[in-house]
Amino acid sequence: MAKRINFFATKNDMVSILSKLEEQFSHGLKYVQCGKSERISYETANDIPGLGTLKEKHSEISFLIMRKDEEVTANQSGQVYQGDNPRSLEFDPSGISEDGKGMIHGMFAVMEDNEISDGLLKAVKKILNSECKKVRGWYIGKEAESLYGKLRFICIGLSEPEEYDFKIVELEKS
Repeated sequence: MAKRINFFATKNDMVSILSKLEEQFSHGLKYVQCGKSERISYETANDIPGLGTLKEKHSEISFLIMRKDEEVTANQSGQVYQGDNPRSLEFDPSGISEDGKGMIHGMFAVMEDNEISDGLLKAVKKILNSECKKVRGWYIGKEAESLYGKLRFICIGLSEPEEYDFKIVELEKS
């Protein structure tokens, strides 16, 4: 059964959150980029180039967070996806749009229930609960929260009408 967590976060927010996740898994983690023929992986979130920047929409780039010792399986085309690697946590980074006008949401997700993916999701959720503000089920990183009102908080893509943007009612009152 698919489970997901939506969030808004800057690069600094994501590195802080994911560094805490990396510390919890002593055997090590890796971030494997999805949808590529060549195998691209990183040892830490801080190693991911361009983290915190997106062109214009959600899910432009996606990674599988996996235990370092876990085998990566590619599909018949040689591409890596979560469906072929159920013992993983999908990570679609959040980021500021290239034009600087919007903060585009990110997501953590699992497709199948198993000890590894559920453990990763549970650990991320615990970190998010301690590191972020939670508004209507969405997590907002500390630095991202400081950008509310300066940037659009985009749920789909930059070209969508502003009425589809995420609104943080609690912050508008303060």
